[in-house]
Amino acid sequence: MKKSRTIAVVTGTRAEYSYLKSIMALIDKDETLELIPIVTGMHLLEEYGKSIEIIKKDFASAISIPMKLAGDTRSDMAYYLSDGIRNFTEYLSENRPEIIVVLGDRSEALAAALAALYLNIPIAHINGGDVTGKMIDESIRHAITKISHIHFAFTEANARRIEKMGEDKSRIFVTGSSSLDIILNTKLIEKKDLFSKYGLDYRKKTYLVIQHPITTLQDYGLSQLETLLDVLTELKEQIVLIFPNCDAGSRDFITRIKEFSKNDYVLSFENLSPVEYFSFMKAVDLMIGNSSSGILEAPSMKIPVINIGERQSGRERSKNIIDVPPVREAILQAIDRALYDSEFLENVRKSQNKFGEGNAAQKIVEVLKNIEITEDFIQKQITY
Repeated sequence: MKKSRTIAVVTGTRAEYSYLKSIMALIDKDETLELIPIVTGMHLLEEYGKSIEIIKKDFASAISIPMKLAGDTRSDMAYYLSDGIRNFTEYLSENRPEIIVVLGDRSEALAAALAALYLNIPIAHINGGDVTGKMIDESIRHAITKISHIHFAFTEANARRIEKMGEDKSRIFVTGSSSLDIILNTKLIEKKDLFSKYGLDYRKKTYLVIQHPITTLQDYGLSQLETLLDVLTELKEQIVLIFPNCDAGSRDFITRIKEFSKNDYVLSFENLSPVEYFSFMKAVDLMIGNSSSGILEAPSMKIPVINIGERQSGRERSKNIIDVPPVREAILQAIDRALYDSEFLENVRKSQNKFGEGNAAQKIVEVLKNIEITEDFIQKQITY
């Protein structure tokens, strides 16, 4: 059967791939759709683990569009974006998908979307309307919303924000988060098997730690990382630590994390497959850091999350979250509460995930498959 519509899906980071994998799989399976898996950004960078190998195991036809990253200053990130725009423009000029799908709030998604905009290729944006802390990410996300033609929002509140930005309500679809599709519909690895594979003691208290740079702070948030690592050094509990994204300031983070990983109670990863990552999340006693994953996915695992600082300050919350400032005593008190406060732990057990029910990919692909694309569809206009 001849494929009726080509859909390009862009992934630039390992965390983002957790959201896109189930969508890509459904497109690939559909007899009327042709998937173009586009891999870019930190997936192609050696110092961030070159996670394209994980993606190629799932989608052997994945193509690479490089984005040159010379360093990790704010200027380097601007040049990184411009190189992405150039390279996406070159590829999309010769290989025109009927829709290009981007996710979230990163430079890789913005580069792809800007190139597609100038080439009149319809852009579908996942997770628009979300609110995070006072960071560049939020500005990037809203910029992508304004140049996109189809909007897949995780929540009703996010959908209302998109509409308030002047986007046509008929183009906005509430789907939930597609990362939950993996959590709720995939058999995860049993704790004993997972810990045995990586030489961890399944009887010990174990923390999952993810701390990213904060690009709007003078020191990129390195002092916040140091505070967290000092706490973890004091406690010496078993740690599963994930490297940060390739944001401004990330190289200093990675240097410090590599030093900390020399401790015998620390197991660190540059990358994990989505299934292994979510299996670790389910297996640990608590999650700590400033990752969006603690807000979006951890409630489905019924684990406590200690969210440090303001990186996720605008997002909706479930009852498993403890928000703390990047202060030693506050973090120590939060860890004690997360592990031993019976009332809080009961709230964790009962917590409901506000971000979906595990069927987001199906909803998204149905829209991508059936939405009518006309000249008027491309020529969108603010609604007020």
